[in-house]
Amino acid sequence: MQQMTRTKLKLAFLLLIAFVPITMATFAFRSASESGFFGGTVNKGNLINPPADITDLAMLDAAGNPVFRSFDELVAELESDDDYEPQPWHIVFVNAQDCDSSCRERIHLLRQMHITLNKNTPRVRRYYLEAGDLAANMSPLSQESREHFRAEFPSMGVAFADEASVENNLAAKGVELNLSDDNYIFFVDPVGNVMMYYDSTHGIDEIKTDLEKLLRHSSLG
Repeated sequence: MQQMTRTKLKLAFLLLIAFVPITMATFAFRSASESGFFGGTVNKGNLINPPADITDLAMLDAAGNPVFRSFDELVAELESDDDYEPQPWHIVFVNAQDCDSSCRERIHLLRQMHITLNKNTPRVRRYYLEAGDLAANMSPLSQESREHFRAEFPSMGVAFADEASVENNLAAKGVELNLSDDNYIFFVDPVGNVMMYYDSTHGIDEIKTDLEKLLRHSSLG
């Protein structure tokens, strides 16, 4: 038991060392953006400070199982630092309605943006999160949208969430959303910090500008 405790403490220490650059890069981005450090301009998106956790998005797979766990939970289950798999940055598109033509166009533009990251493309993964009333329908995504996503966006993850849970979880972190009226895009860093979001008024170029800055100032993920 003592040996296992020492192993986990060592693992936690090693992972802390590894991920300090990520969290520091995120913090530096917030601070520098707010002060206009980046070329005299501020960030384009809305900063979440302090950040929410990826579990606050309450993302479930089609079977109702959580898609993500908190970083603390992940570390607690590892026996060795060799067992840890580095995580990417995540772009999560959250929508509470069925994905209509404007929604599909937005997702298409996000994919094109992702591709144009070039060498940084593997550092980022995209998710579509359909938020609805899961008590009434566990998989609110229409069959047409499912088929469209499989054909057009096979590398994009698809998840589900309860609309009220997402809104309430993020409201507790100071983020007020209205999913019934708008869709949102979230940036999540490799240790699960939900640290920035965008609504439909933000252009893809604005989102790309912020993402490239984050990737440039983060050594991992």
